[in-house]
Amino acid sequence: MKTNSFKIVVSAAAILLAIGGSFVSHASEKKTNIIVPGYIIPTGDFICRNLTTCSNVSNPVVCTVIYQNGNYQAYNKQSGTDVVCDILLWKPNL
Repeated sequence: MKTNSFKIVVSAAAILLAIGGSFVSHASEKKTNIIVPGYIIPTGDFICRNLTTCSNVSNPVVCTVIYQNGNYQAYNKQSGTDVVCDILLWKPNL
């Protein structure tokens, strides 16, 4: 009798873990739209300028900004530096 109830409890626990695991793994596949500052280095300038917001989640459209009659692709800065903006960013999905 104890063995049967133990088997039922273990089976129920395994089913609940499997269901919970499927929800957790499905949620991790969903990409969230993370907004980050978009920087450009205008022609003739040497400093990264924050002029827009972009996303670091890849999608088909890169992040761009129009500045002083020029169209610039926006990038993210390397850790804390003001002169290296080379991390590709994308247009946010709003």
